[in-house]
Amino acid sequence: MKKLVVLLSMAAVVAVLVAGLSGAFGPQDTPAVYASRLAGVQGSGETGIQVQNLDASQDAAITANFYKQDGSPAISIAAATTPPRGSALYYLPSLEELPDGAYAAVINSDRQIAAIARTDWQASGGAAIYSNVIPGNDVAVPLAVKQYYGQCSLISVQNTDTSAPATADLEVYKSGEAAPTLTVPMSIQPGTSVTADFCSGDDFVGLPDGFIGSVRVKSQTEIGVQSFIDIETSDKAVYAFEGVPATDAASMLFAPLTRSRQPFNPNDPNTKYYDTGISVVNPNSAPVQVTVTYYGAKGAAECVGQQFTQGPFEIAANSSAVFYQGPASQPITGMHPMPENCVASATIEATGGTILAIVNDSLQYTEESAAYNAVSADGAGEVVAMPLYRSGHTAWQLYTGISAMNVGDGPANIELAAKSGSGYVLSGMAGMQLTGVAQYETALFWPGDFKQGDFSDPAKAVGSATITSNQPVAVIVNDISLTGQADAATYNGINAEQ
Repeated sequence: MKKLVVLLSMAAVVAVLVAGLSGAFGPQDTPAVYASRLAGVQGSGETGIQVQNLDASQDAAITANFYKQDGSPAISIAAATTPPRGSALYYLPSLEELPDGAYAAVINSDRQIAAIARTDWQASGGAAIYSNVIPGNDVAVPLAVKQYYGQCSLISVQNTDTSAPATADLEVYKSGEAAPTLTVPMSIQPGTSVTADFCSGDDFVGLPDGFIGSVRVKSQTEIGVQSFIDIETSDKAVYAFEGVPATDAASMLFAPLTRSRQPFNPNDPNTKYYDTGISVVNPNSAPVQVTVTYYGAKGAAECVGQQFTQGPFEIAANSSAVFYQGPASQPITGMHPMPENCVASATIEATGGTILAIVNDSLQYTEESAAYNAVSADGAGEVVAMPLYRSGHTAWQLYTGISAMNVGDGPANIELAAKSGSGYVLSGMAGMQLTGVAQYETALFWPGDFKQGDFSDPAKAVGSATITSNQPVAVIVNDISLTGQADAATYNGINAEQ
C-alpha cells in the first residue's frame, strides 16, 4: 500500500483525544474525554490538528499532551492564546518538541473546544480529514473492506485511559451475515492506539479479497475508533471517518450531501463526475428495514425541490448494506434513485431498530474520495462549529464547500461567519445568509462567493467558521482543490451546544 499505517515509523503519526468539548473546565477539574482522532499514515504524510475555541467572548488556553507509542513520558505543548471563535493549529512536522515517531495526544482547554485532524501526502496529493470520535465500550464502524475495488481499511483503536492499559476485541462482520467472520484481540497501552490493517496485517490473512462489511470494537475501557480507507488504484484517493458507539445509533439519520454524476466543472466537456454511496450498519440483534429519501438541495438546479426514495431494504442483525446514488450497477433495491447532476440531502430511516451510517463521496468513483458520518438529531444544533474554513488557500486553491441541512420542524434561516487565523472576521456578506430553507433541505455555502480581507490572500485564506440557525442543522464541510492537485477531504461540523 502507498499509505501504510506504521505506528513506529519516522512519520509524524498522531492519535488525539480532545477534552472540553462538552463544556469548559478549570485546571483543577478532571477532563471529560469527548472525542478521539487518529492519523496513522507513513511516508511523507503530514498531519495538522486544528482546534477551535467555541467561546464567543473569551480567549482559550489550549494544551496538547503527546504520548509516544513506546510508552515514554508525555510531551506537553501549549498553543498561543486562541481568541473567541478562533483556532489554533498543531502542525506536527513543525513541532520541534516532538521527535519523529508515533503519538497519541490529549488536548485540554479552559474553554469549550472542537477539533479536526487533516493528513496530507504532499507527493501524491492524498488527503483525509476526520472530526469528532465519541469514545464508547462498543463502537461500530459502518464500512470495512479488503481489496474491494482496490480499497483497504486501516482501523485505529485508541485507549482513552491515560493511566492504565486496555484490551479490546475487533469483530469483523461480512455484509449480510449476523455472526462475526473473525475476531481480533488488541492490547493497547495507556492513552495510545493500535491499528488493524485489513490488507497487510497478519490477523486478516484469512479474510478474502473483495470483502465488504462492517466492524464492532468492544472493550471494558472506553475506546475511540477511527478508520482510513485507502484506494490503492489511485495515487491520491484516501478517505477517513469515525467509529460511533452502538448506543448512539438512531432510527433517523441525516446526510447533508449526496450526489449523482455531478460535474466537477460543468463548462468542461471532458469533466469528471462526483457520486456518493451510503454505508448503513444495523448494530441490533434483529433485522431492520431501511429507507433513504433524497431532497434536492437549495441551489441544485437539476433537482431542487424534488424527492426521490430508495428502499425499504432489509438489513440483517449486526450486518450492513450500501445504498448508491450514482448510475453504476446497483446492488440495492431502487436502481439509481437520483437524476444525473443532482445534489441532495438525505434522510436515512430505520423501522424496527436503529442504525449508523457513513457517506462516501468520490470523483470518478476512485480518483478522489472523501467521507463523513451521517448525523443523528443529537449531532445537529443551532450553533455548529467548523474548525477549518478556507477560501482559495495555497497554490492548490483549497476551498471548503459547506452543506447545512435543516433537520428542524420549520423553515430555517442559516447564517455563516468565519474568522481567519489572524483574527479577521468575515460575516454579513451576500450569500452568507440563506433564508427559508425547507425541512430536510440543504443550504449550500461556497466561500468563493464571498472572498474579502484575509480570505482574498491565498497565504492567509484559512481559519475557522460557525453556522448559526433558528432551526437545528446538520453540517458537513468538503475541503477540495480547484486545481485537482489534492484529494478531497470532508468532515462533520460539530454541535457547539453539546
